[in-house]
Amino acid sequence: MNSQTALLVIDMQNDYCHPDGVFAQAGLRVTGLDDLVGHVNTLAAAARLAGRPVIWVRMEWAEDADVGLLAERSPFLRAAGLRRGTWGSELLGGLDRAPGDHEIVKSRFDAFHRTGLDDLLRDLGAGTLVMAGVRTDFCVESTVRSAFFRDLRVIVAREAVAGYVEDLHTGSLRLMGTVFAKVVPTEEAAAALAGTAQAPHATVPGL
Repeated sequence: MNSQTALLVIDMQNDYCHPDGVFAQAGLRVTGLDDLVGHVNTLAAAARLAGRPVIWVRMEWAEDADVGLLAERSPFLRAAGLRRGTWGSELLGGLDRAPGDHEIVKSRFDAFHRTGLDDLLRDLGAGTLVMAGVRTDFCVESTVRSAFFRDLRVIVAREAVAGYVEDLHTGSLRLMGTVFAKVVPTEEAAAALAGTAQAPHATVPGL
């Protein structure tokens, strides 16, 4: 098992998170966005201080046809949103990014699906992922499950992930915390990145 710990931040993009993004225009809004960005930045700072890799994941499509079945389930994405080269596909302003960070671009919820993430983590020697970002119950959970299937240890920073529907967000945290990941406060996840923590104490909402 590789011993490196890496920070993986999922889909903190304008279209997913910003009040002017396509998801917000469709009624799907991230509440407490400033706090969310602050928690993600806390993790990024802890990772860099300890020399840990920081990986930013973005979801985007080059053409309308690339959206696939999701265009049927979320019609507002048929002709707009998360398109390559647009403001909506860019990461939010205010995120603590640095030139040495890594980036993965995906076309489906799972950050491992048809991307170079597997190879990147192998090259980095990463066996543990600290995960943050949106949407908890879609892209974050899909990636957490995929990491587990690859025998990667995952720590989900509770305050550094967000969804659009509170009960789905909470339910996803509870489900991930049963077997797929350890769900811990941001400060514990930051300590894991800094290498100053013992094994995180997972707390699963509702249990």
